[in-house]
Amino acid sequence: MDPLSLAAIGVVVASAAYAVARKGLLSLAFGIALLVVFAIQVVGAAMATGVPIALLSPVTFDLALLVTPLGSSAPWTWITFQFVHASETHLLFNLMALVFISPVVEERVGTTAWAVLFLAGGAFGALAFVLIHAGGVAVVGASAGILAVFGALGRLYPRERIRLFLPIPGMPAIPAATLVVVFLVLEMVLSLVGPAGIAWEAHVAGIAFGFAVAPLLARLPTVRHRTARPVGLDALRPLATTRELQDILAEAERADRPELRAAWVEKFVRGAPCPRCGGPVRMRLGRLASDCGWRTRL
Repeated sequence: MDPLSLAAIGVVVASAAYAVARKGLLSLAFGIALLVVFAIQVVGAAMATGVPIALLSPVTFDLALLVTPLGSSAPWTWITFQFVHASETHLLFNLMALVFISPVVEERVGTTAWAVLFLAGGAFGALAFVLIHAGGVAVVGASAGILAVFGALGRLYPRERIRLFLPIPGMPAIPAATLVVVFLVLEMVLSLVGPAGIAWEAHVAGIAFGFAVAPLLARLPTVRHRTARPVGLDALRPLATTRELQDILAEAERADRPELRAAWVEKFVRGAPCPRCGGPVRMRLGRLASDCGWRTRL
């Protein structure tokens, strides 16, 4: 195995260890790992071929999942394939989903359940792709694992509204369950008219995996949440002085679970100004307070 491949594996392990040690979000740690591993891929390609194209890197060949009629790559590639990518565009789309969507799920179901969704969901998607395409195939990228997380979000929090990062003015937030259906339809379209090289079968299998196993993971003692105390919103309305705060308050009103409402309220409080001094406010013991002495009960 190429020394750079060992370094890439070390980056993945170190990112997971750091998240566990610091009790941080594994999804964000893995996002950083994707960036570093891709940089290692590019360096490896430049050293081996003189062309900085990630797909030509020895790191890609060592860590990608390769299956042929004569056998398959090393067992650990069923995990490492998710951390190598074919191009900058491939990496960018997966990184956006990993950073902007996955933390929402991880904060609700816990890091252990999120890791199962991402790693096992990705492996399940790859397995489905391998079984459908008998013969020599290579699989890279975190798409199937990310979509498994997305499928779980649609199953557990179907009314959770997601704002897509698209350059469309006035783009509304869309319920997670609706987005899952939209993604499934898009994958079906890709299967008919999409470009070669997109493992849409793995994507669909990833969504299906997350949708199917999400309720089981939610029942695990290690991922159960304490029931959040219902938060009243009447006291927040006078503080919604900007359009952004009004939108956050509207999301809190639409939240169908206490923990979701509490999360939106926390976000609201972080951006709300004190009505007396204009300074920041804090939420403690069911009260909002400011350094100037202003207080109100939630």
